[in-house]
Amino acid sequence: MRILYFGKICEEDLLKKKEKKQQPFFIAQYMFEKTLCDEFQSTDDLDIEIISIYQTDYFPKDTIFFKRRNPKNSKFQYLSFINLPYLRELTYFISACIYIILWFTKNIGQKEKYIYSSCHFPPVSLAIVLMGRMFSLKKIVTFTDLSLFTYSGEKVNRMKLYKRILMKPYVSLVNKLQESYDGYILFSSEMNHIVNNKNRPYLVIEGIYNSQNINTKESFNKKRAIAHAGTLNKEVGIETILEVFQKIEDPTIELWLMGSGDMKDEIIKRSKADNRIKYLGFMPRNQVFEKLKEAKLLVNLRNPSDIYTKYSFPSKMFEYMASGTPVFTTKLSGIPNEYYDYLYTVETYNNELIANKVIEIIGKSDKELHQLGRQAKEFILNEKNSSTQSKKVINFLKGIKN
Repeated sequence: MRILYFGKICEEDLLKKKEKKQQPFFIAQYMFEKTLCDEFQSTDDLDIEIISIYQTDYFPKDTIFFKRRNPKNSKFQYLSFINLPYLRELTYFISACIYIILWFTKNIGQKEKYIYSSCHFPPVSLAIVLMGRMFSLKKIVTFTDLSLFTYSGEKVNRMKLYKRILMKPYVSLVNKLQESYDGYILFSSEMNHIVNNKNRPYLVIEGIYNSQNINTKESFNKKRAIAHAGTLNKEVGIETILEVFQKIEDPTIELWLMGSGDMKDEIIKRSKADNRIKYLGFMPRNQVFEKLKEAKLLVNLRNPSDIYTKYSFPSKMFEYMASGTPVFTTKLSGIPNEYYDYLYTVETYNNELIANKVIEIIGKSDKELHQLGRQAKEFILNEKNSSTQSKKVINFLKGIKN
């Protein structure tokens, strides 16, 4: 079985550049891809060639021409591109076409050949769809999120003029391409109704838990703290977390917030008014995990009525549950029912009710909290680990031919 893989995975030095720019969404995507690629490469009957789509700021904020020369033992190759508006997208497309032609030529005698993209990135998707049809190759894509949110009216209005000019035909192309694959790997079952109008085969997995460089040993140094880590944007419930915490009068309870986002300045402002609120900044993943283990309760308070929650799985849930600290979340359509056996939940999105629920949970015995946290941890480590989830993907790919 031969796979040509396109994704946003990259080597350590490029990952560190992304971390310095404080991009939680990229780190989550990277962890998923890194785990999947490691499993692919360790599977005996699978030969994989990995092509990385490295995205960065346009020139002059970064180099004008990106061409990475890797040593012979490197696990990745990179698409070369000219880092200027429009030219970058065009050269992504051309580079991807060249790689597909070369890979097909090299494997022309092999029967089982697949192109698998771990993200729907339009310039590369166009190359995959066109070349895939030309050479009769099976094309599979993973959707971790949807273009209807990536290119929402609000986000388009914030774009620079040169992007807005072509956005309407661009979005039309994006939607056409997403319907042109032979198989879909989705992070939410609801995504299928949006991207898979032709009723092609699909697999739903919420992601893969990557325990690499993570100390999963239980922490006994618990603090009376409520914690949240990841993207600190208003749309993912950060404002709600702050407002709920204001209703908790207990002076011994702290709120820890880790990450970066559009609520960062507001968090800092409120931390100055209330010394129980601690903004811990953007930290490496292993350090964040240690703080999650030390907290009393982890919270995910997205608004269930926000349409995007139907079409996404909060990747932070893997880290939260694997930490062994109990998790409190709003009930979201994007979280499968099997998870709720291991979570504290609330169905009514009301700050007063949520605050009362938080106080109730923190008041529970250490024994009960520890038991639920341990069960959640075992569920993630046993059911959502790299081997289990990757085998689902591999078996799905093999089944596409039928």
